[in-house]
Amino acid sequence: MNPAPPRDDPTALPVVAACGLGGLALLGWALASHTLHTPARTALICAGAMLLLVAGLHWRMAHRTQRLQAEAHAAQHAAQRAGAQLTATLDILPAGLAIYDADDRLVLCNARYREVAPGVSMHLDYGTRFEDVLRRIAASGEILEAEPNIEAWIATRMERHRQAAGTALQEVRGDRWVQLTERALAGGGTVVMRTDITDAMHKERALKQALQHAERAERSLREAVDAMPAGLEIYDEQDRLVLCNEHMARLRPQVPVQALLGKTYEELLREGLRHGVPQEAAGQEELWLAHELAIRGHRPGPEVRRYPGGVWMHMHESRTPSGMTVCVRLDITDLIGQRQAAEAARQESQQIRQLLERAVEALPVSIEIFDEQDRLVLYNQQLSRMYPHMNYAEHLGRSFADILRHSVDRGLIPSAQGREEAWIAERLSEHGSRTSNLVQRLADGRWINIYETRTPENYVVAVRLDITDLIEQRQALESAQHAAQEARQLLHDAVESLPEGFALFDADDRLVVCNAQYRKLYPISAPMIVPGSTFEEIARYGVERGQYLDAVGREEDWIAQRVADHRAADHAMLQRLPGGRWLQADERRTPQGGIAGVRTDVTQLVRKEQELAAANEKLALLSTTDGVTGIGNRRRFDDRLATEWLRCARHQAPLAVVLIDIDHFKLYNDHYGHLAGDECLRRVAQLLQGSIRRADEVAARYGGEEFVLLLPDAPLADAVTVAQRCLDSLHGAALPHPRSPTAPMLTLSIGVASLVPRPEVGSDTLVQAADAALYRAKHGGRNRIEVFAPHPSPAHPATAARSPTDT
Repeated sequence: MNPAPPRDDPTALPVVAACGLGGLALLGWALASHTLHTPARTALICAGAMLLLVAGLHWRMAHRTQRLQAEAHAAQHAAQRAGAQLTATLDILPAGLAIYDADDRLVLCNARYREVAPGVSMHLDYGTRFEDVLRRIAASGEILEAEPNIEAWIATRMERHRQAAGTALQEVRGDRWVQLTERALAGGGTVVMRTDITDAMHKERALKQALQHAERAERSLREAVDAMPAGLEIYDEQDRLVLCNEHMARLRPQVPVQALLGKTYEELLREGLRHGVPQEAAGQEELWLAHELAIRGHRPGPEVRRYPGGVWMHMHESRTPSGMTVCVRLDITDLIGQRQAAEAARQESQQIRQLLERAVEALPVSIEIFDEQDRLVLYNQQLSRMYPHMNYAEHLGRSFADILRHSVDRGLIPSAQGREEAWIAERLSEHGSRTSNLVQRLADGRWINIYETRTPENYVVAVRLDITDLIEQRQALESAQHAAQEARQLLHDAVESLPEGFALFDADDRLVVCNAQYRKLYPISAPMIVPGSTFEEIARYGVERGQYLDAVGREEDWIAQRVADHRAADHAMLQRLPGGRWLQADERRTPQGGIAGVRTDVTQLVRKEQELAAANEKLALLSTTDGVTGIGNRRRFDDRLATEWLRCARHQAPLAVVLIDIDHFKLYNDHYGHLAGDECLRRVAQLLQGSIRRADEVAARYGGEEFVLLLPDAPLADAVTVAQRCLDSLHGAALPHPRSPTAPMLTLSIGVASLVPRPEVGSDTLVQAADAALYRAKHGGRNRIEVFAPHPSPAHPATAARSPTDT
């Protein structure tokens, strides 16, 4: 609503008339009366003069008040119009924006700021306190953080608002997120911006979950590898060590694991030779090293090597299809020892009977014999070594039940804990009568295989074998198989849980795997998106059915380019699909030569970018347009001047500037008022805009009542022609200006300058030249054209004057 125009003061004229008549009456009385004394006459004359003076001052004050009211009315109207334009501009922004004054009251906000959540808006009046705005937001029930305690939330929010620094996140019902940004203004007050970052938060959350799944899978795989009972080494294509488990690291205690990684196989062999590994290379290290490198990757079969400390290792080496080398080393020291012990026992068994006891002691198993009364009568030292906490010499002659109870009482049998008597009864009942072996776990973690048999003499012979390595190998293998299965399942779940589409093609460009989201993003091509289909077949299937809008009319060229980009796999690209959808395709090569691709639905981002580009284009137009006249403003002129200055300098072409000033425009404003003055400016702007012909010519408001024309490729004569056309156009319009000392109609003073720009000279040189010509036009009588000449001489003056009546 426009403000009401100022009204005249109805009491001004009566007051002036009363004071004036009263003053004249007193003066007339004082001068006409002959009976008054001199002091009285003097007083009457002074009083009359004072009344006349008061009447004059009151009349002058009334006129000034009326003029100030008119100026205030015009300023208020301009402020309202600017406010409306600013509000419309702010409503274009995708984020909510509000400005609070120094008293924390709402001064300005856009429609987006009133929207608490999609479909939930609040009514805000200017002047509303920020705390009241918070209460309305909390009352909407959309802010989850405010639900437990609204007052506490408001207090915390007000404290952050007073600091007005940094950003904060706010969760809104429906798993939506808003970023709050507050900044303090230099003159007091605060700017608050609310930006919806829900999409970014969802993507970040999904990415973190995928990374966590991948880390857990990698950790599980690493633990499985370290749990293997065998040493494992993996070398890359350059024969550098890339993986080494803990078991293998223990075989090289002299070198830390991290120092081993990255070294070549030859460097590791030399490191071992320096520490005497293997022993068979002693004295011929270089010859042994050359032989090892020659058969690397081509070994005819597994090998057995001896390491320091009497350790024997079974080594198996193989190459993968990708060129990597996998080396497995299994500790077979026990097997070698058993083999050696068996060989010794066989040799000793051939000796005389006196050596029989030695042969029994040399067996790799423990033996104990119980007589028909179930008393211990014979054992070997292997049994003592197997059970170091038992003194079998003291148990000779004792019953099997006493020995069992002795072991249980000392906690040597974990399976008997909590059920000691029942376990002893079970063990006694099956002693010597079991039809299968008994596997027993000891307190120190070892596993013992017990075989008992009863002889015809009713003796019980028990053989105990330490099978800890076999049990651990079986457990490690089962654990590794389970971990590998979990890793595969985790990988599959991670791919399926991705919000983006994912597909993996092998080195032959055939689809290996893809998630459901990938097929969902390409519903038209979904029947062809099956393992074994090539990328080109899938792309051609979609093109033939109109899935790719950019391929319409050039199908074969599009397919060829898309396949080439797919195989390059070095950049992301956008794809336009039916229904206004946009996808971003990002593809990368795997180390095995395949291609992994991710498809992200970026429809909302593309639409927002398009909306932002349109808004920026509109803002750019508004920022270069004068709000009063509708033609270009000073900024547009400066931008075009800088551009044309460089262009004309490159091409050595002339560039002209015509600077125009409305003569006595202040008197026009004083006479008609500012509204009429603005209309006059618009009329003059239209006439000047109509005086230029070419599209690259610019008419702009330079400031106040000054206008400027920029004429590229225009020599001085052409510029003067355009200036004369402006004068003639205004003369033909015959806009009345009764208070102008120059003419009864509106007139112009014009300064013209044209020169060929030079790169080392600033563009303001041309404007200063035109301004100098305009100055001469004003001081030369106005209503005329003055031309700036760069090199004045007595025969050719620096400026030439021309009026509208010149021919």
